[in-house]
Amino acid sequence: MYITKANFKRIIYELDIPEWYTFDDVIIWTTPSGYDIKYSKDSTYPISRMFSNKEKVSLLAFKAFCKGDAGLIEYIYKKVEKPTDSFRYIQPEKSPSYHSDPNCPAMKSDYERIVIPSQIREQGKDKVMEFRKYWNANNELREQDNEAFCNRMNLIFHLDPPIREWETETLYNSGIHNIEDNRSVSEINDDITQIFEELVAFLKEKRKQRIYLCSEFGYLSWLGDTDEDIVTHKRIPTGCTQEELKLFLSNLNSYKKRMSEQLKELYMRKYIPDQNVDDSLLKSLGFEPCIICAMNDGGQQHEG
Repeated sequence: MYITKANFKRIIYELDIPEWYTFDDVIIWTTPSGYDIKYSKDSTYPISRMFSNKEKVSLLAFKAFCKGDAGLIEYIYKKVEKPTDSFRYIQPEKSPSYHSDPNCPAMKSDYERIVIPSQIREQGKDKVMEFRKYWNANNELREQDNEAFCNRMNLIFHLDPPIREWETETLYNSGIHNIEDNRSVSEINDDITQIFEELVAFLKEKRKQRIYLCSEFGYLSWLGDTDEDIVTHKRIPTGCTQEELKLFLSNLNSYKKRMSEQLKELYMRKYIPDQNVDDSLLKSLGFEPCIICAMNDGGQQHEG
């Protein structure tokens, strides 16, 4: 069975970790000096403290999934619920798909959504449902003569200003994660080491201040890329302005993001080749079999 890389990460994002759960492996990464960055609420190591507890748990859960942690799969995974209809698109949101054919075009193609005109959406979901019904009943006319379709639609739904073109939004598909085309475990680890060394050099530029800020404010690094006031979360230390702290947190957040993404690549590359995820697990998580794979000879474009 296959799922796109984006949907694989979606499973992890849907995790709901109970407080009682204990990971068998609590090590996130080992530094070149041999120090283990791991989940520990009382850690005093600044680099470890820069990750929030939630971020650490997320990384450990990602690692555990890649390793096939049976306890995590059985007790912790929050099922991917049926998508809630936003009433924004012609076709309502669909459940994610899993594929039996690694060459399925839906694994690699982007999915274009047609947006329902705002004049319709503003009138409520009943009007949206009426519009969808009209669309489906007259779709053949739209494909043959969009102008005639729009003229009729504008008259029936009293659209002002009239609609002549359709707004679309593209859902980009990540495609299959082809391990053969990726770096080795050693190369990925080297890249993580490089990011880590860049981070250490950044902290050493103003060692005393930055080590303190990394240790005390690192878990709030996401605030560096927002307009939200830091003081609503924690008092700004003496001798540091909010602007200076924001800039520091923004830089720190960049390092954290880069490091987190590479750690996930490391976990996938190191552990997934030994795993066999069957369709029963995917079905339990809310995935549905791909229509194109089932037909085996093509079909309509399907969101993967």
